[in-house]
Amino acid sequence: MIWLDITDPKYVLFFRAFLPYLSALDEVCITTRASSEYDECVRLLELFGMAHYCVGGYGGAHIADKFRARMRRQEELLRLFGENLPTLLITGASADAAQVAFGLGIPIVHFADTPMAGHICDVRLLTKLARLTLPLSSLIFYPFVLPRECFKLLGMSEENLISYPFIDVALWLQDMPKGRDFREILGLPTHRPTILVREEEYQAHYVAQKLPVIYESIALLAQSLDANIAIMPRYGFRELEREFGDLENVSIICQKFAPQEFYPFIDVLVGGGGTMNLESSYLGIPTISTRSLLLFHDTYLLKYRLMSHATSAQEVLGLVREALARQAPRLRQDTLFFRAPREQAMRAIIEQIAQRFYRS
Repeated sequence: MIWLDITDPKYVLFFRAFLPYLSALDEVCITTRASSEYDECVRLLELFGMAHYCVGGYGGAHIADKFRARMRRQEELLRLFGENLPTLLITGASADAAQVAFGLGIPIVHFADTPMAGHICDVRLLTKLARLTLPLSSLIFYPFVLPRECFKLLGMSEENLISYPFIDVALWLQDMPKGRDFREILGLPTHRPTILVREEEYQAHYVAQKLPVIYESIALLAQSLDANIAIMPRYGFRELEREFGDLENVSIICQKFAPQEFYPFIDVLVGGGGTMNLESSYLGIPTISTRSLLLFHDTYLLKYRLMSHATSAQEVLGLVREALARQAPRLRQDTLFFRAPREQAMRAIIEQIAQRFYRS
C-alpha cells in the first residue's frame, strides 16, 4: 500500500495528476487533516472525488498549538494503520507523516519545493519543515528551479536527489478546460474587471510576520476602481468579513472552486501566496505578488517578467491599473514551465519509485 499524506492544498492537485500512475503500482491510501479555519485540503479532495481519511487537525499560528496538533495527529495515524503498515509514504509537506513513517521503518518519498525561506542556498534559511522531514527521506524529488545544493546542506546524498523538468502547477493546468463562471455563481457583475486577491500563508512556518500590504491594497483598489475585488481567504473568512464586508465591490469567497472556474474569468491576480502566483503566471494572467519573502520560484517568475512584486498598496494599485489598460492576450507559458513532455516526465518519476521500492 502507498500512503499519500496531503496536508497542503497544492498537493491535492499535484498528486491527483499522479494518482492513476501510483494506483497502477499499488493500492493508494490518502490521508489529510482539517480544522474549522483550515479545511481547503478536505474540500478539494471532496471536490475531485478523491477517497481519503481525515486524520487530525491544524494547530494554527502558535508554535505550542502546532506541536500539540502534530502529536495528536501522529497518534491518530498510528491507530489508523494498526498492524497494516504501508509499503511506502509519499508526501509533499507533512512532518506528521514523515516522522510516523520514519519511526515505523516505512520508506519516505518526498516531493519538496520549499526547502529555503529565501532564494539563496544558506543553511540559516532552511525551513523548519525541511529540517524535520527531508533528512528522514529515502528519496527526494524537486523542481528544476531549485539548486541541488539546498538539499545537500541537509546531508542528503546525490543519488537520493532527483530533479524533475517541470514546475508543479503546469501538471494540473496544462489541459485545464474552461468551467462555470464563479462570478455568476457568486452574483458578481460580469461586465466589469475582476481582481482576485489571495492572502499570504501567514501562519506557515516560513513566514516571519503578517504584513498589512495586501489588506491595505484591497481597501485602496475597492475605493479607486470600478471592478470586482474577490478575496480568496487562506484560513477563514470571518475576520475578512469584519474588515471588508461593508465595501460594495468586495466579495469574500467562502466556497471552494476548481481552478477552471475562476482563472478564465479574472483579469488580474494580487497574490500573497506561492502556488496561485505560479498558476496565474503560467496561464498568462497579470500577476502581482505581495509576498513578504521571495523564494526560488518567485525569482524565476520575476526574471522572466511573468510576475511583478509590490511592497505597498499604492504600488499594487499602479500595477493593477497598468495591467487592466494593457489588455494583452493571454499566452500559456509552457516552454518556461516544462522542460520535457509532461507524460515522459511523470513516467520517469514513477519508474524511479518502482525501481527503488517495488523491484528487488
